[in-house]
Amino acid sequence: MFHWEIKDFGKQSSITSKAFEVGEKILCTVLKDTKSNEMIRFDLLESEYPEWEQAEDKLILGKWVRVYSEETKALSQEERKHSAESFFFSLFDSNENSSEKDEMSLLKYLFAVSLERKRVLKSKPIKGEADFQIFIHIKTKRELSVPVVIPDLETVSKVESVIGDLLL
Repeated sequence: MFHWEIKDFGKQSSITSKAFEVGEKILCTVLKDTKSNEMIRFDLLESEYPEWEQAEDKLILGKWVRVYSEETKALSQEERKHSAESFFFSLFDSNENSSEKDEMSLLKYLFAVSLERKRVLKSKPIKGEADFQIFIHIKTKRELSVPVVIPDLETVSKVESVIGDLLL
């Protein structure tokens, strides 16, 4: 079974424990711990990322950047859209292997459908019983092949508990 850690936005770096300051760019990463088979999120300063040594048992699935604020206000629609778009593209940039295929496929599909609703992506019709659907990023015209996934309620709830604020 796959477990998810529910975690609010951090107020300090998950790596150095340095407190974040208002206005700093925070890199949020979604990782899979291959030993415990759990998905976790790390928040760190964007400037710390190049120096961060990723543990071998933790694989980056995706990431996005946000600006730190002490206020616990909800993200604006524009901030959510930008973060979701960044996270979606990072899913295609990560090194996927077979043990993460199911998680990656579900994340890609959920974010593609969500971004299509917000007119960030446009889908091409599926022909027959295809395993993949092509989505086109409207601004850049980049074509992305997204696995067709029929998610169940339990799985979607788990995804939502970790990164639901990004799902539009």
